[in-house]
Amino acid sequence: MKTIPLLPRLIAIAAAAAPVGAQTTGGATALAIKGASDSRLSLPYQQPRVDGGTVAGVTATSLVLAGETWIPGQFTRQADGTGKVCYALFLDGPLEGVFYKVLSNNEDTLVLDTEGDKLNEHPLGAIPFGTRVDIVPYWTVAEVFGADEASVLLEPRVSPLFPTDDLLLYDNGRSGINKAPVTTIYYRKNQGWRSVAAPSDSSAETILPPGAVFTVRRRGATDLELINFGVYYRQRRAVFVAGGATEGNDQYVSLLLPEPVTLDESNLSNGVVRPSASPLLRADEVLVWRSANPGFNQAPDTVLYYRPAIGWLKVGDNTPLGSSFSLAPGEAIIIRKKPSSPPADWLQIPPP
Repeated sequence: MKTIPLLPRLIAIAAAAAPVGAQTTGGATALAIKGASDSRLSLPYQQPRVDGGTVAGVTATSLVLAGETWIPGQFTRQADGTGKVCYALFLDGPLEGVFYKVLSNNEDTLVLDTEGDKLNEHPLGAIPFGTRVDIVPYWTVAEVFGADEASVLLEPRVSPLFPTDDLLLYDNGRSGINKAPVTTIYYRKNQGWRSVAAPSDSSAETILPPGAVFTVRRRGATDLELINFGVYYRQRRAVFVAGGATEGNDQYVSLLLPEPVTLDESNLSNGVVRPSASPLLRADEVLVWRSANPGFNQAPDTVLYYRPAIGWLKVGDNTPLGSSFSLAPGEAIIIRKKPSSPPADWLQIPPP
């Protein structure tokens, strides 16, 4: 079974993670990629911080951190190919676990892509001065799946016209049910990472955000193993789940925790998944893939819903399973928001 070499990079990451303000743990998990199948995955471990500090000022889209002397553009990708795209992660306070992409920075200020949120009027609460923030690089496709032919995990294409293994990415900013992937990325022999939409341009720096779901379309018959190694923040994490709008909406999400949690522990019933009145009048649902059968474009085979005073149920089974059904690290799930169901932040609490 082919894997990306682990130990030297894991040791380096664990060492780099040591000064993080929040409690962190270095570790790794093995994610299975089935042969002749689609494997929907996510990355429970993240990269170690590169900087951070405490909040000394807040505007709608920016944070001032106390006593910093950064180089302008230090936390973004530069035109000359240097630098890394980063995000700002709140370590405590009302926004604990929330993160936003860094658009730019000067010597002490981060300008963030808040995706419509206002930091000075945030729905989770006001950001107190002294709130701790870490600056963390995003994983990129090349870092996760290999940067060259000696290390690449997926089978390269010899031509854009002859598909082998693909990486399929989704856009949670789009609304709708049964969303198709919006981007197909592959490794081109002697050229590197490319996309179907732009085969002449490099896709090596395409980011894989925390909690984002991707599909590995493995056309070869043999199984592969993706080792996700890095840092685990032992704190609350937040994943935004968009609302159902007028026609309903599927959100591809996952745990940002490297340990399994039961449905009762998941916090999904706390305002994220709207409760159902009956098995026939189901509101929001959680969809997962649990079949071991290989294949492409398989629909989720397990549908879960929540009923007050009863708990979590599986469609077709009236036995409550909230304490026995677990969501796994790296497992992709769909939260199906029904029409008019409001958005919510899925606040994930590490198990004791």
